[in-house]
Amino acid sequence: MFVETETRETGVYGKALFAARPIARGTIVCSFTLGSAVTTEDDYVRGVAEKRQPVTRTGTRYCGKYFTFGNVDAPYNFVNHSFKPNLLCHCGVVLALRDIAAGEEMTLDYRTLIDPTDVGLYNDAVTGREIRGHTARETLLRTARDLIALVESIEAWDG
Repeated sequence: MFVETETRETGVYGKALFAARPIARGTIVCSFTLGSAVTTEDDYVRGVAEKRQPVTRTGTRYCGKYFTFGNVDAPYNFVNHSFKPNLLCHCGVVLALRDIAAGEEMTLDYRTLIDPTDVGLYNDAVTGREIRGHTARETLLRTARDLIALVESIEAWDG
């Protein structure tokens, strides 16, 4: 983690990750790729179907047909899903989409992190709505557009 966070219980999801201090929009929060193993999408889907750990618990889309997994003790494993997230993950790098207050739960849209098959399909804990991953192409296009819009909106952004 490149920012200070706290992991604690939440009434909805179990454990969750919270900002320990305010995080400014555009801040690079963490990278899923540091110290992670990389696997293909086919191997990831097989691992999820077989409920193999740590793939099931920590696997996230990296770029294209590749996924990262591992780092089972990393705090970012407690970032929960939201259809209106305050974080963006693009090719394993996670940035704040908007200002995040101290004490606020940190969330990502899991549709950009998981595969589009029925294997890892589950429902949102708050709305009950189905969470199905986007294709590799759709994920890259969506997150690239969101990243460009975010960086262009912050005139002094320098990483």
